[in-house]
Amino acid sequence: MPERPPATERLPSLPRAVVLGVFVTYLGLAVIATWPLAARAGDSVFGLGTPPLNVWAIGAVLHRLPRDPLHLFDANAFYPYRHSLAFSEHLLVQALQAAPFVATTGNHVLAHNAVALLTLATAGLGMFLLARELVGDSAAAFGAGVLYAFHSWNINELVRLQILSNQWFPFLVLSLLRYFSGPSRRRALGVGLFCALQGLSCMYWALYLPLLVLPLLVLLQWRARHPWRRLVPLALTFAGVLALSIAFLWPYVLTARELGFERSPPLSVGLERYFDVLPGNVLYQQVLGIARPNRDAAHFLGFVAILTAAWGAWRGRLRPTGPGRAACVVLFASGLLLSLGPEIRLGQTILGPGPYAALYDLLPPFRHVRYPERFALFAMLGMAPLVAAGLARLRPRIGFAGVLALTGILFIEHLSAPLTLASLPTGPRVPEAYRWLAKRDDVQVVADVPSARHKMERHDAMPMYLSTVHWKRTVQGFTGYFPPAYGFFRWRLFHFPAPESLRFCERLGIDAVIVQPLASSEGWAPEGWETIGPFDEGHTIMRPHHVRRGPWPPATKLPALVELSRHNWSVQASQSGAALAIDGDLDTAWSTLEPQGKGDFYRVRFSAPRVVARVSIAVGPPFEFPLRIKLLGDVVGRGWTELPFDEVAAYDRLLALLLNEPRHAWLDLEVAPVDLRALRVRVRLDDAYALPWTMAEIRIWSPGEP
Repeated sequence: MPERPPATERLPSLPRAVVLGVFVTYLGLAVIATWPLAARAGDSVFGLGTPPLNVWAIGAVLHRLPRDPLHLFDANAFYPYRHSLAFSEHLLVQALQAAPFVATTGNHVLAHNAVALLTLATAGLGMFLLARELVGDSAAAFGAGVLYAFHSWNINELVRLQILSNQWFPFLVLSLLRYFSGPSRRRALGVGLFCALQGLSCMYWALYLPLLVLPLLVLLQWRARHPWRRLVPLALTFAGVLALSIAFLWPYVLTARELGFERSPPLSVGLERYFDVLPGNVLYQQVLGIARPNRDAAHFLGFVAILTAAWGAWRGRLRPTGPGRAACVVLFASGLLLSLGPEIRLGQTILGPGPYAALYDLLPPFRHVRYPERFALFAMLGMAPLVAAGLARLRPRIGFAGVLALTGILFIEHLSAPLTLASLPTGPRVPEAYRWLAKRDDVQVVADVPSARHKMERHDAMPMYLSTVHWKRTVQGFTGYFPPAYGFFRWRLFHFPAPESLRFCERLGIDAVIVQPLASSEGWAPEGWETIGPFDEGHTIMRPHHVRRGPWPPATKLPALVELSRHNWSVQASQSGAALAIDGDLDTAWSTLEPQGKGDFYRVRFSAPRVVARVSIAVGPPFEFPLRIKLLGDVVGRGWTELPFDEVAAYDRLLALLLNEPRHAWLDLEVAPVDLRALRVRVRLDDAYALPWTMAEIRIWSPGEP
C-alpha cells in the first residue's frame, strides 16, 4: 500500500480492480457480521414483523411498478384502505436493487437478504472512498469503512432494511467535495443521484438529509468562494431531487391528513446506550450491557474506535479539500446529542434538555418521527473519517500490518454472531392454500384467522408476506402506522366464526378466509358459507356465498339532540383519572390501561335528574374502544336499570366512522329517553382480544334543553 501523499497532491484514481476488490472484501465481512444469514438467505430473515413487511414492500413495488406505476402506493394490504404502501416505507430503491434477484429466482426473501448484504458492503465502500479522499491513505480509509458499515447500531438495523440503507450518505458527501473542487454538470448530476438514492431509500433519511447537506454546502462554498453562476448546475440538480422527493412524499401527506396519523412525543435514550452491545457480542457480552432491538438499541462505538478517533481529532490531518477535523467533530457531537432525544439522560438522571427538542418544536415533520436515536448515524458519519485520520497518523509508527490489525479489532469489537433468524416459507414450502388462491380469479379479498390478540400485530406480518404469492387484497398487515379501523378488523377476525365475525366479513367484502391449521374448521358449518380443504398443510378456506362489494357505507345520521352540560358532574371509574374524560380536551384520556375486563366501568352522576337519549364515547387515537358493554341508568323512581341499545347498529356506525371520518369517531349508544340521576357504562364480559378501553371524552345527550 503506498504511503499517504502530501495534502496538496491530487489523489490518483484507484484502478477499478482495486475498488472491486475492496467491495468484495466488505461483502465478505458482511457475510461474517450477519452470519448465518447468507447460508439461509433463501428462507430466513433477521427478526419477525419488520423483515416480512419489507419483503412484502419490495414485492409490492415490483408487482405494481410495471402494471400501474401511477398508482404505486395502492398496494394490496390493509384492505379497504388505499395508499397502503404509504403506511410504512415504500422501499423503491431497495426494490430496484432486488429486481434482478426476483427476476432470476422468483424468491423475494432471497432478494431482500441479498440487498441487505450488498447494502452493508456498499456502505463500507462509500466510506472507504470518502475517507481516502479526506486522508489520502487507503489502508486507513479501509478501517473507516469497516467501522461505518459494521458498527453495532447498524447491524442492529438489519431488521429494518430502510434504516440499514444509509450507504449513500458517504457517496453524497464525496460527490459534494468533488463538485466544489471543480464544478461541472456531470459532478452535479452525481450529487443529485446520490441525494435521490438516499432520500428515496428511507423517509427518515429524506428528513435528515437537509440537516447534513445544507451546513456542508455553506462550509464548502465558504471555503471555495465559487462565483454563484458556477453553482447553478448544482441548484438545478437539487431542484429536480426536491420535485422527485415531493412526488413520493405526497401520498404520505395525504394519508396522514386523511387518517390522522401522528406520533406521541418521543422518549429520550440514555447516554449509557453507547456502551451497550448486541446479544452475542464476541468480546464484551459479559462486560457491557445488552440492549433491546428497537428503541434503546445498542449504540456501542467501540473502545478502539473511540481512542483512534480521538487521536485523529487531535493529531490527525485531513486534506484541504475536505470539511476538516472540526467539522467531523461537530457532526459526531451533533449526531450523538440529537440521538438522545428531547432530554440528555444518563440512566434515570436528566442532565438537561437536548437539541432534538428544538427540532421537534420547530419542524412539524419531526412530529412523525418515532426514534430520534437514528441520528446516531450522523455521529458515525463524523466519527469514521476521524478514525481514518487516526489510523493514518499511527501508520508511520505501527506500519501497514498494524493498521490492518487495528482494523480487525474495529470489526471484532462490534461482531455479534451468530444472529438469531426466523424462517419464512418460500417456493414449494409456501402452504398450498395460498398457492391455490393465486389461481382463483374469483377471489378478491382475503383474511387469515384466527387474528392475533391486541398488541400482537407483529404476527400479522406473516399473512401480509404470504400475500406476495397470490397478490389478492388482504385485510391484514404489519406497518409503522396502523389505520384507524385496524383494531376493529382484528377484533372481529379474532372471534371468527362467531356470528358477528361472519357478518363483518360478508359486509366488508372478504370472499375468502384462510383458517390456520391450529384453528381447525372441522364442524364449522355456518349457513351461507362453504369450506374448501383441508389442504396438505392443514389449512382450510371458507368462502361466503354472498358478499357485499364496494366501500363500507358512510355513518348513518343521528337524530339532532342537545348535549347536556357537564357542570357539577361527579365521575368515577374503575381506574383513576376519570375526570380526564370530561375535561373537553381530546388529547387527554381516561383508560383502563390494562386489557378491559368484566366489571370495568365509567360512571357519571348528575347534580339533578336529566333526560338522557344518547351516550357518546370518543374513539380517537389509539382507537381502544369498549368491546362488550352494557349501559345502566339510575332511573328516577326505579333505581339502577339496564338501558337497552342496538349494539349491532352502534358498532356498525363506529366502523363507518373509523373508515370514513376517523378524526370524528364516536361509539354512540342510542337509548329510549329516560330520566336519570346517574349512568354507568360497564364491561359486561371479558374478551380474550385483550384490548384496553381508552376514552378521551364522554358526551351525553338529551332530547330537550341542556
